[in-house]
Amino acid sequence: MSFRKSMLVLSLLVASFTTSCTTRYQEMLRDRDQRISELESQAARLRGENEELQRRSVTPEPAATVKRENPSLVDDVQKEVGDSVEVRYSKGRLSMGVDNSVTFDSGSTTLKDSSHRVLRNVANVMKERFAGRRFFIEGHTDTDPIVKSKWRDNMQLSMERADAVRRYLVQQGVPESAIAVVGYGQHEPRDGGRKERNRRVEIVVGDSK
Repeated sequence: MSFRKSMLVLSLLVASFTTSCTTRYQEMLRDRDQRISELESQAARLRGENEELQRRSVTPEPAATVKRENPSLVDDVQKEVGDSVEVRYSKGRLSMGVDNSVTFDSGSTTLKDSSHRVLRNVANVMKERFAGRRFFIEGHTDTDPIVKSKWRDNMQLSMERADAVRRYLVQQGVPESAIAVVGYGQHEPRDGGRKERNRRVEIVVGDSK
C-alpha cells in the first residue's frame, strides 16, 4: 500500500473514531439531562409527600372557624382568579382547584394553552396575597384505570400533572422552595356522581414557611 493510501485510510479511521466519540458524548449529555429532570421530579414528589404527612399529623382548624376569621376571603380570591378556578375551603385550608379540561388533554401532562391565563392569575394571587406561605400542588384523577399508556397508574399521572403546574407557577415567579407536590390519583374524589369533577389540580395554601 502506498504512503498516500495509508494516510487516507488513517484519516478515515480517525474521522470515524471522532464522530463516534462525539455521538457518544451527546448521548451522555442527553442521558444526564434526563436523569437530572427525573431527580428533580422525584425530589418535588418526596418533599410533597413529607410535608403532606406533616400536614395530616396536625389536626387542622375547622373550615368554619377559618371562614369566620376572614369571611370574604373566598369571594375575594374567586374574583381575582376568575371563574375557571373553584375557590373553596378544603380541610380547613384555602384551595384553588383547576379542572383538567382547562389544563390538560386526556392522558397528557403538557399544559394546554388555555391554562396559561388561568394559572397566571393563580400565580399572581399566590405571590401577592399569600406571599411567604407554603403551597401544596395536589393532582387528582378519576377512577378509570390506566390502559395502554406510558403512565403506570393514576397516581403517577396525577403526580406528573401536579408537577407540570408546579413548573409553570415557578416560571411565573412563585418561589420554588415554597411549593410541595402531591399526587393523590383517584383516592380523594371531589364528586362521586360526576367523575369529570375529580380530574383536577388543586393549589392549597398552607402555613407560613
